[in-house]
Amino acid sequence: MTQAVAVAPPAAHRGMRKPSLLGVGVIIWLGSELMFFASLFAAYFTIRAHDGSPWPPADVHLDYLQSGAFTLLLVLSSVTCQKALYEAEQGRRRSARWWLVLTIIMGASFVLNQGVEWFTVSFGPGTNAYGSMFFLMTGLHGLHVILGLVALTAMLGRLAGKAGDPGELDAFQAVSYYWHFVDVVWIFLYASLFYVH
Repeated sequence: MTQAVAVAPPAAHRGMRKPSLLGVGVIIWLGSELMFFASLFAAYFTIRAHDGSPWPPADVHLDYLQSGAFTLLLVLSSVTCQKALYEAEQGRRRSARWWLVLTIIMGASFVLNQGVEWFTVSFGPGTNAYGSMFFLMTGLHGLHVILGLVALTAMLGRLAGKAGDPGELDAFQAVSYYWHFVDVVWIFLYASLFYVH
C-alpha cells in the first residue's frame, strides 16, 4: 500500500505577497472611491464644456512650478511608502519606521502646501465655476490625504515594537493601497485643474 505524500505549495517570492482579505476589501472600497472621484471629474468637465471659456480662466493665476514640485513629492511618497512596506515584510522594522516617517513628512508637506495655496490664490470658491470646482476637488482630495496620513501614523505606532502582531503586514499592505490611490488621483487632478485647456 502506497502512502500519500503531502506536497507543500511552492514558497512565495520574498516581498511578493498576495493581497490579504483586508487588502481585497480595501481594493473593493477603493473602487467606490474611484467612482466618487470619477463623478467629480465628470462634473468638472461637464461644467467646463458648458462654460465655453478656457480652463483655468485667464484671470486665474496658479503657481504651476510650486504645485508641480509638491505633486512630485507626493508621487515620490508612494515610493517611500512601498519601501517601508518592503522593509517591514523583510523584518527590518527600524528601517521600515524611517521610510514611513519620510512618507508621512512628504505627505504632510503636500497638505501644508495645499493649505498655503488655498490662502494665496487670486480667486475663491465663489469667484467662478472653475474656482468652485478647484476648491471642491482639491479640498476633498486633501481630506483623503489627511486620512491617509492618520492611517500611516497608526501604522508607525504599530511598528514601534520589536516584534509585529499577526495582522500587521496585512494592515500595512491595505494602508499602502490607499496611499497609492490618493497619489494617483492627485496626478489626474493636477493635470485637469492646472494644465488642461
